[in-house]
Amino acid sequence: MSKFSDWEFMLNGDSQEFRQRASEMGSFYFNIYGGVDHWLDCPNDDFRMTTLFCENETGPDVAWQVGYELVSLFNGASVLFNKNYRKASIFELLYKESPVDFKPNRGGAALLGRPPFSDNKISEEYENASRSDIKFWLMHLATENKDVYFILKYLDMESSWTTYYKLMEAVETFAEEKRIDLGTSRKERKSFTNTANNFSLSGFDSRHGFKEATKKNKTKSMSIDEAYDFVTSMAKSYLQNYYFPKKKNS
Repeated sequence: MSKFSDWEFMLNGDSQEFRQRASEMGSFYFNIYGGVDHWLDCPNDDFRMTTLFCENETGPDVAWQVGYELVSLFNGASVLFNKNYRKASIFELLYKESPVDFKPNRGGAALLGRPPFSDNKISEEYENASRSDIKFWLMHLATENKDVYFILKYLDMESSWTTYYKLMEAVETFAEEKRIDLGTSRKERKSFTNTANNFSLSGFDSRHGFKEATKKNKTKSMSIDEAYDFVTSMAKSYLQNYYFPKKKNS
């Protein structure tokens, strides 16, 4: 895709993936383009992002916050499939090709909602996303659906027992509300919670204090990589059961 907005976010991250995304139809929710030096007629690492959510915006503060939020969702969707994904970041924002003042990430949690466009345009973007990388489709869902939003936001956080425990609890809550069977192994769940809760196994990242280290613990422990596999398998099961059938039948 190409530039279509006056607001351009300059990206750092996985150049190889950016180059792939720039060659696809992608989505105007999160439009990645660039990677070509037109003067020298050769590839470069100048990748940029534009978005529907910045249309009609005139101030840099809102634009920065929208960009931070979209990159966070993109990173969360990426980590869902690759724990060691090199996360994207914004290093500069341009308005009509000129740099604007930096604004820090306020870190507020809120759904972006539907961009100010017609239902037909929104449906078209959803369809484009469904034909592109699944990460774009998840990002679309996360702009309007609290459950997907929380899953992606947790995955964008630091890889830790605390983060993964919160993600597990969130997915279980969403699944219970929608009466979805996640198919979680009780033995595996016990191993996860045992490790996450016990100081002697997960150290300062544990949910309980030092006195837990004095208690005997016979349940098999997990590594942090195994914990990632466990919670992301739960998240994928939830998304597959609740959203994928809708996608397939749409």
